Amino acid sequence: MPRPPYDRLSAQPQAAALLALLRAGEQSAGAAFDRIAHRLSPGQMALAAPDLAQLVADERRHDAVLAAHAEVLPVTAVGDAATRRFFRRLESRETCVHLARVAALDACVCQVLSRVLAAPVQEFLNPSLIEALWGIRRDEGRHVRVTRRLALEFDIETARFRQIGFEVRAEFASLLLSRAPAFEALGVDSTALIARVRRDG
Repeated sequence: MPRPPYDRLSAQPQAAALLALLRAGEQSAGAAFDRIAHRLSPGQMALAAPDLAQLVADERRHDAVLAAHAEVLPVTAVGDAATRRFFRRLESRETCVHLARVAALDACVCQVLSRVLAAPVQEFLNPSLIEALWGIRRDEGRHVRVTRRLALEFDIETARFRQIGFEVRAEFASLLLSRAPAFEALGVDSTALIARVRRDG
């Protein structure tokens, strides 16, 4: 099959849309970890404080890096109404549930980044942006492990953890479906991506 006619200019609107989605996630996660920290008991805080502080710092750093790259791309709003609703629904007053939802979302983000970074259009994106996305992909993989561990340490049942993961993946897949044309324009098979997200994050 011939390669689609990508070039740096045609990739820019889709790259801007991807960065806007990623920034919405980073901002939501950073705020989530802040709220979680304020709801912890003293004993829980002693256990989780170093991890939560690192997670918040990572999310803010990611957002700043993505914002810097977004400045040279077409202006795209960070989070439309559907995106904001999705991220608001992740919140829970139950700390373990909130952490489980964030863990599921971060696993989904890893899948999105892995697919984008394997797509041929990456050759036409700014190399420093590609490097930044690889760094975020590595960090998000670590975030999945940390938030999963904390959720389990705060006594979420394994069956409930899995059910929450299923629910978050289904909702995030629906959000990705509305952006399928942008992913296709980046050379990402949106059908395969969405199916993978639904299946296992």
